[in-house]
Amino acid sequence: MAFSKGYEGIQSKLGIDIAQLILDSSDAGIWLWNIKTGETIFNEKWATIIGYSLADLQPVSIDTWLEHAHPDDLEKSHRHLQAHFSGETERYICEVRMKHKKGHWIKVLDKGQVQTWDEEGEPEWMFGVHIDITNQWRKECEIESLHNKLQKFTDNLPGLVFQYVIDKKGHGSFPFTTSKVIEIYGCTSDQLKESDAFAMQVIHPDDLPRVLTSIERSRVELCDWHQIYRVNHPKKGLIWVEGKSSPIARHDGCFEWNGYLEDVSEEVTSNEKIKLLTAVFSTTSRGILITTPEPRIVDVNPAFEQITGYSKSEVVGQSPAILSAKKQGKEVYQQMWATLLSKGRWQGEVWNKRKSGEIFPELLSIDALYDEKGCVSHYIGAFDDISLAVEKRQLLTELVNQDPLTKLLNRRGLDIQLRAITQSTTANNPKFALIYLDLDNFKLVNDTFGHEQGDSLLLTISQQIALQLREQDILARIGGDEFVIVLPSLVKPEVCEEIALRCQKAVEVIAKNYATAQPVSASFGIALYPHHGKNVKELLTMADKQMYKMKSIPKSLPFG
Repeated sequence: MAFSKGYEGIQSKLGIDIAQLILDSSDAGIWLWNIKTGETIFNEKWATIIGYSLADLQPVSIDTWLEHAHPDDLEKSHRHLQAHFSGETERYICEVRMKHKKGHWIKVLDKGQVQTWDEEGEPEWMFGVHIDITNQWRKECEIESLHNKLQKFTDNLPGLVFQYVIDKKGHGSFPFTTSKVIEIYGCTSDQLKESDAFAMQVIHPDDLPRVLTSIERSRVELCDWHQIYRVNHPKKGLIWVEGKSSPIARHDGCFEWNGYLEDVSEEVTSNEKIKLLTAVFSTTSRGILITTPEPRIVDVNPAFEQITGYSKSEVVGQSPAILSAKKQGKEVYQQMWATLLSKGRWQGEVWNKRKSGEIFPELLSIDALYDEKGCVSHYIGAFDDISLAVEKRQLLTELVNQDPLTKLLNRRGLDIQLRAITQSTTANNPKFALIYLDLDNFKLVNDTFGHEQGDSLLLTISQQIALQLREQDILARIGGDEFVIVLPSLVKPEVCEEIALRCQKAVEVIAKNYATAQPVSASFGIALYPHHGKNVKELLTMADKQMYKMKSIPKSLPFG
């Protein structure tokens, strides 16, 4: 058997019977490796396993192995080697993928052992073999692929598919369950493989005796098992479960059931819903109306009459559209009906009107009721008057988007307005202007007269700037002494500059009342949409740049 260069010298140096090792290793690839120098010797079979001859691989070294081993497996190989070197394992054993000459991957069982150690006790020469286990590896991959396909198929079935076994000693377990076991019992498949204890302990204590009795009856009579019972799910709380399976008496004395479990809480709840609604119908403070599928109103409760001002006799037989304030577009109602038809439930806010004509907001939920054939028999609508909540929400929105001192828009409010303007521009109104105005030397007012006087000046300035603007123009305070003016549909540079100069003049007139080391004044910059930017950030950046240009060169024009 041929070896790569160095065989004779290593045979003599190691003092081992290579011929005997070859016989012991049969048709395996053999390698010898000097851990300290990297010198490596392979036999012809080692090269043949990966489709080469030794001549193809010359010169050989430890790099020959590193170049052909799969990169993802080298770290694992290194860990096993270190464990062997440190004495944790008697031998080095590792499965590794190697790149075949034809381009595909094969798998080898790599086994070896240190043969000599140096004077410092460090590993020196190591002997090992490569055994081609590609066929076994491919079969394992095929089995794993089939298992994954089966698992994927069963995981996509409705409910939990299971195999339940009771052995000769009466011990129960679930050798197989799909991943939906967590939806039924709140545990993993591994937790049930050895024992059914976890499943049994979450079954409602009032239902457990009945479930156990039914299982025993199915075992004795070999009849189908079918039960509906409650489970105290660790995350979902109390749920209803329905199960069906068929028993098999096995030759080993065990009994096996193959079947499914399904969460039927929604179905059970639906059956109870009508009873519950009947009980609360007359006493709840929520307005309730019941309609046919068309829809036509067939009944309302006292709270409905109180909220809407309509009596029952006035609305029965009418369409619910009699209440509509017509503040929402048709698309809102189209989406509502699409959701109702597909999911059986819809919830949202709508604007309705009372008999008096007063418009009010309500939080409305609509549920579909189904008959035995699965067709909609009725719709139940329940609503609350949320006028006070909407008022508070609108006030909160104002507070969030408003500067507390000047009551102008703040930066957040300005961003919202600017986004709306840029999105609503049309071919007839494709442009608008933005003025960035900054107060110069304002800090001196705070330092000289105090912050209270500084706030008073800011408030007066904001009022005077507003007087220079049109009704549709927008004024915002985005910083301590920074203001932004938005001029919708006004894009002539000279007109924008005229407005900015008026605002600048107004600031200077007011500031004369505050004698500071340097007078308070204003600098401004102008940006046009879309010439200077196509979004809010670009426009503000350009206007800010123009403003700083005015600061640095007071006499230069702010608009380029």
